[in-house]
Formats: sequence, C-alpha cells, structure tokens
Amino acid sequence: MNRKKKPSEEVVRERKGNGLARKIRELEAVNRDLSGMIENSYDAVAIVDRESRLLLVNPAFERVMGLTKAEVQGRKISDLVAEGVSDTGASLKVIETGKPATVIINTKSGKQVLSTGIPVFDHDGNIARIFCNLRDVTELNGLKERFEQSQKLISKYLVELHEIKKIETMKYFIARSRQMKQVLETAYRLARFDTTVLLLGESGVGKDLVARIIHEASPRMETGTFVKINCGAIPEDLLESELFGYKGGAFTGASREGKPGYFEVADKGTLFLDEIGDLPVRLQVKILSAIQDQEIIRVGDVNKKKVDVRIIAATNQDLEKMVKIGKFREDLYYRLNVVPIQIPPLRERKDEIPFLLAYYVDKYNEKYKVHHRLSKEVTDTLSLYRWPGNVRELANLVEHLIVVTNETVLKPEHLPVKYVSGTRERAEDVLLGRLPRSLREEVDRFEGQIIKKVLSQTANYEEAAHLLGISLSTLTRKMRTVNNDRHK
Repeated sequence: MNRKKKPSEEVVRERKGNGLARKIRELEAVNRDLSGMIENSYDAVAIVDRESRLLLVNPAFERVMGLTKAEVQGRKISDLVAEGVSDTGASLKVIETGKPATVIINTKSGKQVLSTGIPVFDHDGNIARIFCNLRDVTELNGLKERFEQSQKLISKYLVELHEIKKIETMKYFIARSRQMKQVLETAYRLARFDTTVLLLGESGVGKDLVARIIHEASPRMETGTFVKINCGAIPEDLLESELFGYKGGAFTGASREGKPGYFEVADKGTLFLDEIGDLPVRLQVKILSAIQDQEIIRVGDVNKKKVDVRIIAATNQDLEKMVKIGKFREDLYYRLNVVPIQIPPLRERKDEIPFLLAYYVDKYNEKYKVHHRLSKEVTDTLSLYRWPGNVRELANLVEHLIVVTNETVLKPEHLPVKYVSGTRERAEDVLLGRLPRSLREEVDRFEGQIIKKVLSQTANYEEAAHLLGISLSTLTRKMRTVNNDRHK
C-alpha cells in the first residue's frame, strides 16, 4: 500500500509564502483601483476622523471647495468653519448625531456644495472614520432656475396664444357717452402708474376690456403679459394652486416638475382678478400678502418667490356690504380699492347702442361670411330696451340674429318677443316705425300728452296755460309743435 509523502516544512513555508504574496498582490490591485477611483472621481471625496480632522481629500475636492489640499489636509473642519471658509460640514453633523447626514455647504467662494457624510464605527461602537462625498450644486441650482424660467415662458406663451384670439375686442372701445369717455380717459391715465385698480359694474359692461386697455397702454405691455383669472369659475380646491403654482409632488396628481401659478406667469405684467368678490376668505389672506410683499409661496413649498405683478381686480358685487357681513376682508378691500372705476350699465348710455349694434353686426358678418344689416326700426327698437345683460347681451343678440335670419335686412319681426314688448303705445310705435330718435323728442312727446290732457279738462287756452304754469304764448307755440308732429 502506497502512502503519500508529507511535504517538507520548507515546501509548506514556500506555499504559504506564495499564497501571502498573491494576497498582497490582490490587495495592492484593490488599493490601486480604490485609489484610482477616488483620485479620478468627478465628485469631491474626503475622509475625516472622529475629531473632524481631514485625513484625505482627492483632487476634485480642490475644484469643488475652492481650497488646495495643502490648505486643508490635516486640519479640523470645525476650525475651517470657525474661520469662515465654509458655513458647515456633513462630518460635524455626523459627529453630533452619530448618523449619516447631508447638508448644503456655502463656501467662501460663493459656491453651494451638497455634502453627505457616512460614519464607520470601531469595535467599541465609536466613530472611527467619516466618508464624505461632496458635489458642486451651484450649476444644478442654476439649471433648475433656468428650467423654472422656461416653464414660466411656456405658460406665458400659452396664455398669450389664447389672448391673441381676443385681439379684435381690444382694438375697439365704443365710448360715445360722457360717462364712457371719462372711463376711457381714466384708464389711459392709470396705465402710466402701477397702482392697483378696482373695476366696478354690472356683469357684461366690459370690465375685462377696460382692464386690457390699461395693460396695453402701460409699460408692462413690453415686459410681461396680461393674465386673466375668473375667481368664481375655478373650484376652491384648485384655485390656490392655479394662482400660486405648486411644488413637484405637492399633492396627488401633481406634476413631478411642479408648475408656476398665474402670479409667476404674470411676472412683469398684469394679473386681472375677475369676480374678486367670489374669492374664498381663506385665499384672501394669501392674495393680500402677495400684493403687499410681491412674494408668493407655491403650494407644498416653503421657499418664497419674488414676483413683480400689477393687480387689476373687478367685481359686480357690493364689496363694502360684503366687508360688513364678514364675507370679504376689510384690509384686502382697501388694498384693492386704491383707484376704483365705476363702469355704467348700458341702459345709462343709450347713445352708444347704435354704434355697438353696428360694430357687432360687422364683426359677426365677417365671422360667418354673410352680409346682414339692421333696419332703422330694429336699431330704434333696441335703443329703447333696458339691456339687463349689458354689452354681452347685446353681442349675443346680434350673433343670434345673424345666424338664424335668412333675410339680408334684419327687421323687428326677427327680434325675440322680449325685445319689442312694453307698453301698448310703445309697441304700436315700434310696429309703425315711430320710435323717438333722441331724448328731446321723447320729452316733447310727453309734454304734448300732458298739454292735450289739460286742454281736454279746461274751457280754453288761458285756463290751461294757468294750470300748466306757462304763458299763453308758450302754450300756443307748444301746441303748434304737437299739431305739426301729429300731421307728419
């Protein structure tokens, strides 16, 4: 039976030596790899001891921190902070808490550095080393800011694209009455100043058009855009994010990149808050703060953003009454009511009705490629209507007539019944085409009716003149006018 011969001690030592040499070579290879990785890392790497002393830094550390290896290696980070070289260090936080930590370091050279420190413990559970990774985020912050600016520009251009469709309504402003000429003059005067404006008036009188005129005539036309938001048309739970924007992931369904609100989109421009009376009380505080401080905070964020926005608000409600009953904040009311402009309803500026009718007939003829025109009877009839819906109602009626009428000339019979209803006398006048064309004519007709009634109850002209409080010659002259009108 053959037995294997045991190796000699010399052979054993040789084999052990070869194995140890191989292990050393392997360790040297790993060390070269680790050293190479540290030396060539784009991010800064530092090794710190439990006293915050820098034991090792790589070349990227010099670039990121703006400090040479000779200046910092072997020194304590706590001393560097005390000297103002930086304002903090991740290792200091790790030493304080015994846990991994990430901090933003603001360096003396003006950079922002994201630093993460990971502790390594010895057998007794004490910190032995802290491995730190540092990355210059100054450029990243710049990219983030430029990205947010691009998002604002995208939103701004979308708003402008939407608003350009309304350009025709901005070219013309019918101001034939004294009241509307005064409104227009005030609007152009206010355009030169950045003061807050409150537009008051019934629904449909043209408050949004006045707001656009103020923006178009102001220097902000060149620097920003006109943004309109209807405070009563957006659900309350969405209104805050629409006005102030939101941070990425601020709520379920929110974009990961976040979104700028209307205040940011209107930066350097004008924000028109229509139907401001419908603004929830909860948001009135944030609106007031944004107007006063020219700063906003996105939903889900804690950082403030500076904005430069001119505010124009509008309402058809009695804000003073709402303040008294607690539905509108008094401080916000006075902040908005710096310069109020009252826009009169259409029934108080009847002289403009024929011009408005002509404008909208031309507009809808062009839109629908037709050639309708209003008869004098229709114009006269509509000039007597009270227009509870104001200019908006007038525009809608004209569009209705243009699209449903086959005949070229629009006549009284084409009008909906409510526009020709009224007293029996007025209805008869409409059918006979005898509508008054001016206030003077209406007054003369009314005087004639009174004179005829008094004459029917008195014996002669002298008695009638005495009852009316006028001279006989005046009565005779007025009766001559009445008789002439009757024979026309």
